[in-house]
Amino acid sequence: MLVQIPAILSAGCLTALAVANCTNCTALHRNPAWALVKRWRAYDEHGLTGMLATTLLIAYWMIPKTLEHALVSPTEEFLKFVLIFINGLILPASLSRANKVIQLFFLGNFAGMMAIVGMLYQEAPQRLCNYYLLDDQAFTGTGLVTWSIILPLLWCWRYFVAVRDGDAAPFFTQD
Repeated sequence: MLVQIPAILSAGCLTALAVANCTNCTALHRNPAWALVKRWRAYDEHGLTGMLATTLLIAYWMIPKTLEHALVSPTEEFLKFVLIFINGLILPASLSRANKVIQLFFLGNFAGMMAIVGMLYQEAPQRLCNYYLLDDQAFTGTGLVTWSIILPLLWCWRYFVAVRDGDAAPFFTQD
């Protein structure tokens, strides 16, 4: 959960960025699957739909029972990979269309959700997932709390670098 889901999401994001910047990818741009991703833009005007889909999908995969089912069912494991990868294809465009306040709203909700689930994993006296040991569960909880701290810090660092370089306007300006 701590490595696999972010890795799949990152692979989708990197693929979307590579295809968007590729000038010799005419066959890929004519692919019907890529046409569906491009059609998504009509429903994702301010990035809300893509960020909401990301939040809901990652929240679903934080539930211990769904992780358990994915270990038992190859179909569910395949769906996990495909859905998270597709979500990664959509996420960079959604983030680029969303203004900073919308990004901060979703990031705050997502970080809070990860912190709460991480504390639940750490403090639960019994195993929440039958296929993971109690030590693994506590480690996952610590990792989720760590991610919930690191992600907002990375967002703030990226934003402040953009403001410093003149690529973004600050939230609060003096009149």
